[in-house]
Amino acid sequence: MPSRGARKGIYYGWWIVLIGLLVNAVPAGLYFIGFAVLFLPITRELGMSRAAASLPLSLTRGISAVQSPFIGIVIDRFGPGRVLFFCSLFAGLGFILLSRVDSYLTYFLVVLLVLSPPIMGGFDSTSITATCRWFIRKRGMALAITVLGFSIGGAAIPPILSISSDVYGWRTTLLAAGLLMWLLYLPLSTRMYSSPEERGLLPDGDSPPDDGSPAESARPTTPVRGPVAYEGMSPAEAFRTPTYWILSLSLAMRGMVFTAIAIHVVAIMIWKGIDEGTAGLLIAFMSLSWLPVSLLMGWLGDRYDKKVVASAGAIVAGMGMFSLAAWDEMAAWQMIIVFVMWAFSEGGLPLGWAMLADQFGRRSFSVLRGGIMATFSVLGLGTPLYAGWIFDTTQSYQWVVLPAGALLVSAGLLGWAMPRLDAVRSNSGPN
Repeated sequence: MPSRGARKGIYYGWWIVLIGLLVNAVPAGLYFIGFAVLFLPITRELGMSRAAASLPLSLTRGISAVQSPFIGIVIDRFGPGRVLFFCSLFAGLGFILLSRVDSYLTYFLVVLLVLSPPIMGGFDSTSITATCRWFIRKRGMALAITVLGFSIGGAAIPPILSISSDVYGWRTTLLAAGLLMWLLYLPLSTRMYSSPEERGLLPDGDSPPDDGSPAESARPTTPVRGPVAYEGMSPAEAFRTPTYWILSLSLAMRGMVFTAIAIHVVAIMIWKGIDEGTAGLLIAFMSLSWLPVSLLMGWLGDRYDKKVVASAGAIVAGMGMFSLAAWDEMAAWQMIIVFVMWAFSEGGLPLGWAMLADQFGRRSFSVLRGGIMATFSVLGLGTPLYAGWIFDTTQSYQWVVLPAGALLVSAGLLGWAMPRLDAVRSNSGPN
């Protein structure tokens, strides 16, 4: 065990970031983004309407609303690695069972009860929590890299899913996805350590001062924007602040847009006149566009006011949705512009989690994040179903895209107005 704060080789926090990136990549590519590739083949084979196929995906938000605070308590109590192990086990089983469904009922039950709960609750929660515990001064960039897994997985995996589905069928593709989850994440979960302190290190890889006083990274520092709790607030204290609820609502509104659009994004592009094959390739670009934007937002967030940077990104994304609604027939280059503008919202989401840790500390981060995810889940409960119902009723996604733009602009303005905590708390624990 290295001595406290010792510098030997690469700081292990960066390995935590790499593990977090991988933890986010496959669920993004297979479920959050890639499921849109398999959505139409599954609906065609099982004879489902788009609204019916979207129903269990909508209802998972209700389950997530209940389980998110509980998952947060479990992560804070037992550590992100143990939670990741069991979520990976059940998520892999969910993909395998989904590959065998032969009716709408079995599809509904597998998606709702087996596949979605572990993916919704156990992957980004563990990776983001671990990263926030290992970094303070460099938290914005570390989280941006961690969340790049969504971009990388979303860019790399959907084209593979599309090709595999065409060649081998969607059932074989989902079976392979389940096995991949087991082979990759069960071993990685054993290396996701809870905090630098349990490894004899300090956050950010800092060494303790010669005088024995706490290292700079273990207490609030000027690069962290806004008041920061030294040890961290309890959930009860945080819940009494308007800052927490405004941040929750702003992030949840952006999440609602992602939930509604991501499942239907291929169908939306087809509605705009783009053929299905090109739409599948454009999904990869959509996620790929998040890579540079996320890094830019993380870099800006560590140097300037995080809430201003994140809020401006949401407003730019809202303008992108209004552009999508305004164009009647679209070429691929126009869709690329929309995706780049939307990337500023998704690229700003890591700054939201960084602000949560900056304002309320590390002590109860998972519980507090679970509360935000519950808010997001409640507000997003019917969004995929709404999007499917709108198309089934009107043969148009216009009244999906326009509200999405309004939500993103509103989220940006709300986040911009979020008050910071009034005072810096200081006590004996690390931030």
